Amino acid sequence: MRIFGVVPELRHYRLMKIGFWGHQLYISPCCTDRIQIWSLHSFIPNSWSKLFDFPLIQLFYSFYTVSPDEPYIYALVVALFDCDVPRISMLRIYIDSGACDVFNLDEMSGDEFENKVFLENIVLGCGKHQLYMYERSVVMGPIPFWKITLLEDSMTFVIISETIDSDENEEKCSRFPIVLDGDKRRVFKLQDNHNIVVYDGETNCWNTYPPSLDTSTDLNLLRVRGISETYGRTVHRMGAVESPLTFYVNEGICIAKIFRNAYHAFYHIIFDDERKVYRVMPAGKYRLPMHIQLRFYGACSKTQFAFICSTGVAFVPLEPATLRQLSFLAVQKQHCKIIGGIWCGGISEQRIKSSCAYSATRQLL
Repeated sequence: MRIFGVVPELRHYRLMKIGFWGHQLYISPCCTDRIQIWSLHSFIPNSWSKLFDFPLIQLFYSFYTVSPDEPYIYALVVALFDCDVPRISMLRIYIDSGACDVFNLDEMSGDEFENKVFLENIVLGCGKHQLYMYERSVVMGPIPFWKITLLEDSMTFVIISETIDSDENEEKCSRFPIVLDGDKRRVFKLQDNHNIVVYDGETNCWNTYPPSLDTSTDLNLLRVRGISETYGRTVHRMGAVESPLTFYVNEGICIAKIFRNAYHAFYHIIFDDERKVYRVMPAGKYRLPMHIQLRFYGACSKTQFAFICSTGVAFVPLEPATLRQLSFLAVQKQHCKIIGGIWCGGISEQRIKSSCAYSATRQLL
């Protein structure tokens, strides 16, 4: 585990997670008059860099996602851009250059968005082929789901409703749904009886995945308490869920984090579609300083997890480090100070290459 300090410009803001692109972690400070995006290399402490700065009259709402295949960050934004009329827009930010394309909500989707999209409950996601959003607060009943299409000719975007049907024999569930694959509308939920149900968007049906016999971690033993519960005619919503178990998904990888006895334990959730079971595989156990874990946003990739807060960003591995990564970190330690457990300083990848007379363009990590 390593904790990197936060640059002074960001220490007074709540830091929202955007996600990983390779070894780069992207975050956004919660501002009211602009959209900013910063990056931090997960192996270089002093690598903070401002990628994007977009001034606004007033920002009301923003949610971000990273494309898994293309170097884009997408932001769903409601703001006063250049007049006193709020606008709903989708921003496409180029990771390589910081350039930006702005797509405004198309008139043909105006009624659907205004009447059916509750922004405080929405999750924006990006698959390999499709942008999408869904309502995360529905723990039982049909799950609102929309595919998002960007129209390059008109520089607008439209949303198309493809609601995920409820299971006819639905068991009690107190946890939020998680989208594994937005392109295929593949969704899972952990039910209160310890089974996982997976929605197959190609067949439009739910399948039950009990834990495999070789799974020792019982996710069902962990307490769950719903907060701000509401019941509609067809759905059961929760404003929040209080539990030591949290799920994180990125590019089809599902990570479970359990906080118990002052430790954060991580597990890979493996879905066996042939046998229709799931396995829970240990991926590490870590204890963090109190100032990091009191209030943080979490982000994961296949190989690491990030705890993001204004006092520091902690990176923990989810699989054994490679020899190349260990060597890279050893060089970083020689060029930085560790004060109070926080790494400060470091050396850039280009300087390491120069000191080794390494002229190839291939990255070291």
